[in-house]
This record gives sequence, C-alpha cells and structure tokens, in this order.
Amino acid sequence: MSRFGPPVSVRSVDMTVGFRCRGSPNINHLLGVSSPKPLRPCISLQPVFEYRHSPSTGLITAKSSRREKRVAFADAKGLSLITVRLFSEKEDKIPREPVKIPRLKKLGCTKETVNKALKLKLGFEQPCRDFQAFRSRLQDHMVVLESCNVTRCSILGTVRVKNVCFEKVVQIRITFDTWRSYKDVPCTYLEQSYGEPGTDVFEFNIGVPERIDPGERIEFCVSYSPAAFSAARWDNNNGDNYCIHVC
Repeated sequence: MSRFGPPVSVRSVDMTVGFRCRGSPNINHLLGVSSPKPLRPCISLQPVFEYRHSPSTGLITAKSSRREKRVAFADAKGLSLITVRLFSEKEDKIPREPVKIPRLKKLGCTKETVNKALKLKLGFEQPCRDFQAFRSRLQDHMVVLESCNVTRCSILGTVRVKNVCFEKVVQIRITFDTWRSYKDVPCTYLEQSYGEPGTDVFEFNIGVPERIDPGERIEFCVSYSPAAFSAARWDNNNGDNYCIHVC
C-alpha cells in the first residue's frame, strides 16, 4: 500500500459499541453493564406560602401548605383587652416601734453629765516605779498600792497583797472633802494574776462626784483584812496618804 518502505499489513478491527435503551433492559444485561442509580435532586422543594388579607381586622395572615398560623385576639375568647389598676394617694402606714439605742455607761461615773472643766492629777508617783522598794513594802505591810490612774470621772487602779489565807477583804478608803467624810469602796479580785508569786491582785474603780470644790483634797488609802489576822493592814503612803489634785 505504501510506495516507500516495506509493505505493512493492515488488519481490520471490530469495535463493538453498546447502546442503553430505556425500553430494552436486556441489552444492558447482555453487555454486562449495570443500570445507573438515580441521582439525588439538587433542588429542594420549599413550602409554599399563601398570603391572605382580612378586611375586617386589617391583618395579613400567611398560610403554608405545611402548617397554618392563625392570629386571635383576647376579646374573641371572652377575655378583657384592658386591665385597670387603682392606686391610692395615701399609703398605708405601718406602725413602727421606736428603736431604743442603749447608752454606754462610763465606768466609775456617778452621773451621765460630768463637769468638763474638772481635771484630776495624781499627787504621787506610781508605786511600782521603784521595784525594790515596792517589794520591800509588800513584805513589811503585806499590802501595797501597785498602780493608779485618773480620768475626768473615775479613779482606778490595782492593789497587790500577800496571799496568807483564802478569805480576805481589800478596800479603798477615800475622801472628797479633806476627811470631813469618807467611804470604803471594796476591791474586786483579779483572776488573771501576774508578777510576784504568792500574792493576789485586786482592782478598784471609784466614781468621782460631778462637782468638786478645787479647794478640797481627794485622798485615799488601802486596807487589807485577811481572815487569819484580827487587825487590818494598811498602806497609807508612809503616813501621807495618796493625794489627787483637783485642777
């Protein structure tokens, strides 16, 4: 067949083409071809809404092929459209009891009102300032004033005594008018004792009168009456008494 080169043999090739016919399923079976499955539609069906206009109510309602929605008013069901609430100008007054505020009482004050011009000042040094002399007096007299402080309305301090027996009485004898009159004020036992072993501590708090003449002298001394002794023991500041000046 060719003019140049060696002869080339040509063979016929049989080509078989399969056709798919809708009406002939046997052809697909003979050809060994399976029928394709139907594809999923890409377009989904949306619900169709139908809009209606009501001339009586003036509302537009939508009606779906799947679900129907309705609008109803309260008066259609026998309910009231208006809620009325009345308010009174006068409020109900609840009776309240007056709150009672407790008043703090000052220690040692005889009255609530104290003369602000009154000032008290100690006329002696603190007894425990000289500790050696303080211990010596305690051994000799068995009772000694340990500390003392003054305010505008009270005189307070502590007394130390030797513990010679269980029953004992400790008092402060004080005068506010230069010994024309006096009174004995009992001291209170202080449970949490400290300091010298074998001793007890008592405390006192004496109220000062509201009015005191600056010309008068405030003096006091300490008495100790243990049950084991018939006579009381005294601490009177070596005979000078403990004096407080009125300023």
